[in-house]
Amino acid sequence: MPASDPNAPLHSAPPRDDQTPDRLRAFSDALAHRLPGSWSAATGDFFPNSPTHVHVMDRLWDNGHTEWALQDFVHEQAALLDGPDGERFVVLARPQHRGQFLVAALAPPGIDGALRTNHTPHGIAVPGDPLRAVADVERRLLPRYRNAVEAARVPALREAHRLARKALQDWDAVSDSLCDERGVPWDEDAYGSRQVQRDAEAWEPFETFLFHGAAAIDHATAALPTLPLPASTAERWSYRLRELADALDEGIRIHDDWESRLTAVLDQQTGPDRWIAFNDTLHERNAEGWYAMTVFIDHASVLDAIADAEPERAELAAARVAAARARSTTTVPRPGHRLPPPEAPMPPPGPPSPPHNPGR
Repeated sequence: MPASDPNAPLHSAPPRDDQTPDRLRAFSDALAHRLPGSWSAATGDFFPNSPTHVHVMDRLWDNGHTEWALQDFVHEQAALLDGPDGERFVVLARPQHRGQFLVAALAPPGIDGALRTNHTPHGIAVPGDPLRAVADVERRLLPRYRNAVEAARVPALREAHRLARKALQDWDAVSDSLCDERGVPWDEDAYGSRQVQRDAEAWEPFETFLFHGAAAIDHATAALPTLPLPASTAERWSYRLRELADALDEGIRIHDDWESRLTAVLDQQTGPDRWIAFNDTLHERNAEGWYAMTVFIDHASVLDAIADAEPERAELAAARVAAARARSTTTVPRPGHRLPPPEAPMPPPGPPSPPHNPGR
């Protein structure tokens, strides 16, 4: 689809009867109720001026029809669908097609740049009948989304690991300069501010691990026994996977607790105090997660090692099969061909001739 003209004026919204909150809410609720697993739907008004609009435009995993609809039309409402495995889809009224909707995925954490471009699952247009729409989402969008996430998982975790290590290395490079020879900070405020920056820089890639970590660890754990590794290496890698699993559980607990605290804090605050409370709870979450983040930094490379060893295992297995076939003496006839008849067996040798006694 050709790129939109950034200077062109936005078109008017889709027809009001398609974009009333009740219609969009009823449709998105019906989708969430019928999709497999535990899905939830949230419909927001004043979409163009909301943080949800910024989030959708930033994470939209579509460079086709849905992107065009968001860039060229004003949508007063939008709905977000949240799935059981962290899926997040946006639902919009389809411009110029009364009674239809658009459903598109938002890219999960860590899938950015070339990863997002190369693995785009694209959104779909669906009819206003929820039963038919659910069938289209299950048949067309969900498989493409899951395949795209799976294809991008390993490189996304590699990039997250690199960024988390960089945050730690940057901290190591400056932390000594902020302390005296006994390790006591020269300036507590400067030291604390830099520590807050370190925690924030490490948490962002750590969120990629929180989303992709469970599937990556499960896959690596299942693949490890099949790899041709020395026993000591297999045992060491198994230990590192267990450490990652514990760090993942801890990180998810910290994230969930933070969301609960944040909701309670924001409900009690108004005005500028809301932003102060938000930043305070954010810093607390990042600081509390530092240990789990360091475990991720120390052990995430085992996921790369196992992923790299799997092709070697496949090549080794193929080489073994080829060698076995080369050693085999069995001839398998092609279709339409017969094996040559077996040769007649040689008669057994007769009794040995009597010794020859030459005459005198």
